[in-house]
Amino acid sequence: MAIFEKGKVLSGTLGGGLLEAEAQKVAALSAATGESVLQWVHFQSELEDPTGAICGGSALFLIDANPTLHLEVYRQLQDSILRRKSGALITLIRYADSQVLDLQRYWIEQLDKLPDKIAPFLLAENIDIRQITDGRTPCYHETDGNKGEKTILFVEPIWPIPQLIIAGAGHIGQALCRISSLVDFEIIVVDDRSELAVPSRFPEASRIICQPLQKAFEAISLTSDTYVVIATQGHRTDIEALKSCIGSNAAYIGVIGSRRKTALMGQKFQVEKWATPEEWSFVHTPVGIDIHSRTVNEIAVSILAELIKERHEINFSRSKKQVTAIVLAAGKSTRMGQQKLLMPFKGKSMIATVVAKIAGSAASRTIVVTGSERYKMEEGLKAYPVIFADNEKYEEGMHTSVQTGVAAVGPETDGYLIFLGDQPMVSEAVINRLIAVFQKTEKGLVVPTFNGKRGHPVLIASRYKDEIKILNQGIGLRELFLNHPDDIQEIEFESEAVLKDIDTPEDYQRETN
Repeated sequence: MAIFEKGKVLSGTLGGGLLEAEAQKVAALSAATGESVLQWVHFQSELEDPTGAICGGSALFLIDANPTLHLEVYRQLQDSILRRKSGALITLIRYADSQVLDLQRYWIEQLDKLPDKIAPFLLAENIDIRQITDGRTPCYHETDGNKGEKTILFVEPIWPIPQLIIAGAGHIGQALCRISSLVDFEIIVVDDRSELAVPSRFPEASRIICQPLQKAFEAISLTSDTYVVIATQGHRTDIEALKSCIGSNAAYIGVIGSRRKTALMGQKFQVEKWATPEEWSFVHTPVGIDIHSRTVNEIAVSILAELIKERHEINFSRSKKQVTAIVLAAGKSTRMGQQKLLMPFKGKSMIATVVAKIAGSAASRTIVVTGSERYKMEEGLKAYPVIFADNEKYEEGMHTSVQTGVAAVGPETDGYLIFLGDQPMVSEAVINRLIAVFQKTEKGLVVPTFNGKRGHPVLIASRYKDEIKILNQGIGLRELFLNHPDDIQEIEFESEAVLKDIDTPEDYQRETN
């Protein structure tokens, strides 16, 4: 909670009541002295106590008298949230007798790269920032120091407000927008009807996109904290909207309609190969919880109830598979006559284009396997959040780069997205759909296809780690697919990019023209 010098609340809350009133008093004193303090408040009164503090329990709050000292940290946090990236705000407090002696703050978005000033402390206290952030539960840790001093570490996971995409600016969309704004959703409304998709009908929406639905969805980044409700004017536009998002990594997709309508849609999506059975089973059809709703507002309430339920379960109950992208970038590019991955490709180097697309995708982290011209590769990618793994045996074959990359991945990963460094044509949407299907299916080998022909990148469950260690040099990764044909999930794409790579000057000329 931010408080003016005289105790007036600027923004935020501590929950109201006596705790908040006490905080305001202490804040006014702290502002006058310029000294930060730690303050305990205890609620242990009896019923007869006129203050009403009978709840039980205790609360500790920090009054930071000089928040402007950490403006740069808050700017970094704000930048991450605007880019819809989560992270951890770390507050490190050294204090004695409630008096704050030193207060430091750090914002960490790239969880694999901890600041030098905080990393040794976290390691010594065995504190796992990634585990805290993934669990979305704050961590409070206190240690004793010298001369009665104590140190508090407070790790606060922070993530963007979930997005709610409402496809359809009709009565149900309008009612859903109105009530969803009360429960922490950032709302975007999309519709192609200019007479309906207007700010006066959706004052609670942060954005209104009035375009053909496919084009409207292309303007939105559908991430793992995006919720989509489709309630357009008819089944044709519902299909158009659903085709635009069913292959995404969205947390939730719901389609309004009768059971017969949605069953027919499901059949069409699978026959046309617009969705795998796993992707269709993920769609909530008909949308909403059955509360015997009849009116427009009641239907909106039933949809919102399901959204709230799903949001909680996604954030706190369901484990989500983590995917690490492994980019193979160790080869000598013999057929190209020079290191092709460092050649320009539409404004970046070829390898930087690949890494940038992965960085914007649903992959948890990226490992780049280097070999030939290792140091140039690392220098060219220093602006990206990647981990490098050097393959000293790269001349023995691509399988050694796969093995090097997999060996560099920690136990928290559920799958490896094996990406060729010379495939800059593969889109972020393809990457996200591979990951989304992997998260929904039990199959351990996910492969893209075009016209029935298999391509890259491929996604391999971490349960195959031991088999990858002993791949046959002459067969490579194909050995896994040959040995486990029943564990393969093929995904048909409309883009030929999954079949293409760049090996020769002719390939390069074709893809850069």
